[in-house]
Amino acid sequence: MSVTNLKDIGMGRPSRRRLLGIGGSALSLLLAACGGEAAPAAAPAKADPTKAPAAAAPTTAPAPTAAAAAAAPTKAPAPAAATAPVTIEILTRDGVEAPSGHSQFFNNQAKKNFTPDSKITVQFVDAKPNVGEKLFVLAAANTLPDGSWFGVVADGENGREQAQKGIFKPLDDLIKQDSRFEKNIYFKSFMDVLAVAGKQYAVPIHTHYGTNVLYYNKNLTDAAGVKIPDDGSWTIDEFIEIAKKLTKKETDQWGFWPGGTGFSEFGAFWVRQFGGEYFDEEGKKLLFDSAEARAGLEWVHSTVYKHMLIDDINRKIEGAPLGLTGPRGLFAMGKLAMHNTTPGLVAEYKKPGTTEVNFPVGIALFPKGKDGKRGTQASGSGMGLTKVDKQAAVWEWLKFVSNKDNGVEQVFGGAGSPGGRIDVWNDPKLLKERDPIYSAIIKAFPQGAGTLRLPANYKLGQVNTAVNTELKNYFDNKASLADAVSKAIQVGNELLK
Repeated sequence: MSVTNLKDIGMGRPSRRRLLGIGGSALSLLLAACGGEAAPAAAPAKADPTKAPAAAAPTTAPAPTAAAAAAAPTKAPAPAAATAPVTIEILTRDGVEAPSGHSQFFNNQAKKNFTPDSKITVQFVDAKPNVGEKLFVLAAANTLPDGSWFGVVADGENGREQAQKGIFKPLDDLIKQDSRFEKNIYFKSFMDVLAVAGKQYAVPIHTHYGTNVLYYNKNLTDAAGVKIPDDGSWTIDEFIEIAKKLTKKETDQWGFWPGGTGFSEFGAFWVRQFGGEYFDEEGKKLLFDSAEARAGLEWVHSTVYKHMLIDDINRKIEGAPLGLTGPRGLFAMGKLAMHNTTPGLVAEYKKPGTTEVNFPVGIALFPKGKDGKRGTQASGSGMGLTKVDKQAAVWEWLKFVSNKDNGVEQVFGGAGSPGGRIDVWNDPKLLKERDPIYSAIIKAFPQGAGTLRLPANYKLGQVNTAVNTELKNYFDNKASLADAVSKAIQVGNELLK
């Protein structure tokens, strides 16, 4: 599977630096979990060289509030018409001509709805190998597009660094001058991630609460006589017992395959299930050597080697629908009862006429961890302004692509996770025609998604690669937890200096 075939968990495309440190099931699910694309695509072009990152302090993301729900408009306003036809260039995640994914959806929406109303034509540029690297190259050549995808934990992970370097331009004046734009309707935890040094550089185009969504094969659970609480009102101990009932080694049927083990997405979920953390709040030190974080990593390990819920964490999958691999591939083949990732796969499993699975899929919130804790981390992507020449036209596009209608319709249009707004996640059409998991997540986290902690020096990709390389030895059962964590902490903290 190529890097361009990522399935949306809201993570998007990781840089090649991150992929180097992720193996086995972690890599296959990272590639599979960005459910915006349903089928493999061609491999990306070779990357151009990029600039080295510069250090600066991050903005940590405070928890969102629910107050914005009341401010939701019932219908998104039409974009303001330009006085004369205008064409803007937008750098986006690779996949404009793909059969599914965020970029193909935005391209279709621009042609169908945005341009006719606004007289603004949007020319999309596929970012290869990823947005972060491509944008650095364009900036160095003084050929920036008018606007661009803003990567956070995927798509090059460089959005905040690029804002600090001046590649992205602040949106604050545009926001203040536009009485129709309601900033408070967006998830505050993620809006804050898209801000640097107190200035807003992007608006959310899709968001989620982390890899805490459990997908299960209803045929297998019904046959075993087990009931999965879709609202997550059960414990991980109960989960293990049910997964054991769903495991039938003699017929190659397995109860659970962890969606992934690597930081920052899956790893952060597992350690937060037990009260641990990946980074400290300042982004200057790694914390997953705490007793709580180690317990989370140990629990994941136990699902494979103690409870034997899957035969091989690095199992190679062949013959799955659409060429899928990893947990998603085995699940599609009907041989895996449960796997976890973000809500991005709701769009694939619940769409009419899906060819990925031929059985009913249940969708639930992952069970509670130790002491009733639930792992969560705000994540997603944004879009921002990179040239001021046509900033009025770009601003109309940014409002359009982040409005409620698109936030809902992108789930129906093959773009994975919903938009980053409370009114989107509580939308009746979305809940009725796709799944009520979205409102269940909102209810389970009344204070909003967990904060997204990022390195102060912007070296997220390098830290993840180094940490995941060491921890993989533990998840492959080739090193003890103590040794793997000790080495991972050492190499990771060295990169944070």
